[in-house]
Amino acid sequence: MRPWYETAFGRDYLERYPHRDDAEAQADVAAIVELIEPDPRLPLLDLGCGAGRHLLAFCEAGFRDLVGLDLSRELLNIARERIAEAGCSVRDLHCCDMRTIPYEAHFATAVSIFTSFGYFETDDEDAKVLSAVHRALRPGGRFLVDTLHRESTIARIVPEEDVELPGGRGHITRTVSEDGKRVEKIVRFEPEDGAAEAVRRESVRMYAPEEITEMFEAAGFVDVRVYGSLRGEPIGPDAPRLVLVGRKDAP
Repeated sequence: MRPWYETAFGRDYLERYPHRDDAEAQADVAAIVELIEPDPRLPLLDLGCGAGRHLLAFCEAGFRDLVGLDLSRELLNIARERIAEAGCSVRDLHCCDMRTIPYEAHFATAVSIFTSFGYFETDDEDAKVLSAVHRALRPGGRFLVDTLHRESTIARIVPEEDVELPGGRGHITRTVSEDGKRVEKIVRFEPEDGAAEAVRRESVRMYAPEEITEMFEAAGFVDVRVYGSLRGEPIGPDAPRLVLVGRKDAP
């Protein structure tokens, strides 16, 4: 059976998250620029770039050496169309697994935004992502991860809800795995045109701050900083997100 993340991210994924739009991406990028002050002249990698909304926002913010990586060819094709329409300068879009990034000592900045970290079944596989990013960064380069904060996610979880989506209705169920480490989400979409129901599953590892900090350090990152949002709010039990920034040490 194929892993869920190999089939979940097509055009219908964008329809399931219509509120994740360009305005939100622009706000995210503005917060990242203020938080870590990346040099817009130096190469930046968007890991799990999807349909390219953050790449477009980085371009609008003045970044000129951008690379996107994603496993979904369908979303990357949408990204190419949007980037061409906007006349943005994006160096390349790669369709590949984030555990095998085809660069070494190249990027000054890498970002993973909106929970694209934690998809794999084991922590060891997630650790391979951190190692791959570390290799892809030049000395002094930094990696920012924006992912689920386990404590607040569990506290705020909505077990079941119905939502209106473009072209139909969705029924969403969310559960926490028995070990308390993963959030399992199932979306059942009923098209209004009477077509067959579509079912999509998501399963994401939720990390505690100390867990993922140790993983960053084990991958070779130094000066690891933890925040509760992209705006740099302090981490705490009510923090909406878990944001980490680590630096690749100079030799």
